[in-house]
Amino acid sequence: MRTRLGVFGVLLLWGLASVAGASLRQDLAKAAEKQKIAFVLVSEPAAANVAEARDLIRLAMKQVKESTMLELDRADPANADLVAQYRLAGAPIPLILVIARNGTLAGGLIAANGTAERLVAMVPSPKKAEIMQCLQSGEAVFIEVSRKGMRGQAAALATCTAACDQAGGKSVVVAIDMDDPAEVPFLTSLKVDLASADPVILVVNSQGQITGNYTGAVAAADLVQAAAKKAGGCCPSTVAGGSQSCAPPKK
Repeated sequence: MRTRLGVFGVLLLWGLASVAGASLRQDLAKAAEKQKIAFVLVSEPAAANVAEARDLIRLAMKQVKESTMLELDRADPANADLVAQYRLAGAPIPLILVIARNGTLAGGLIAANGTAERLVAMVPSPKKAEIMQCLQSGEAVFIEVSRKGMRGQAAALATCTAACDQAGGKSVVVAIDMDDPAEVPFLTSLKVDLASADPVILVVNSQGQITGNYTGAVAAADLVQAAAKKAGGCCPSTVAGGSQSCAPPKK
């Protein structure tokens, strides 16, 4: 009898843990469905400064409309798939993940080094979130930037579409309106000339590196070639705004 109770107890605890993990996944899905930014606090039962991390998230939420706070216990076996997906096994905790409105991971911040302003700055614009989602799926991206009625807009979109066809389904086209105020900071970070009289096309390879920048007419074959290229040299530009380190390796 004692053995049966022990087995039943283990199964019950395992079942409760699975429900907890499923609940978190459901909460993430609901946040994406409702177009909410999710700040996910990653910790463990013995982690220190968790309360301070919660306060940090609450400060950020005051500046981000339609946002929510979720918590992920890294030690809970039910969260093992999320820990693997977000590569959290060896990460310093408490850690705060920023999940975009489309459910894409936008970045992470160690709570001890964080500020509300830094968290808010990690919230991507809708188009940046769309591009990040494509990149996380292993696709290259052709970014077409223009404004309504701009000369050459239709031709630029057609060229990007043709490049996608030539690339064999491993790339996508994302069109961004130059006049969309929600996208201006993102376009500025990409160094797009918002005063351009012609469409601008940026090519981003599947590693997130910007490997092509064209204004006006360009051949689809050139876009395909740029998408297959890996940016060499020091500190290549990336869509996320980061760069590879130029510093020599530590000895």
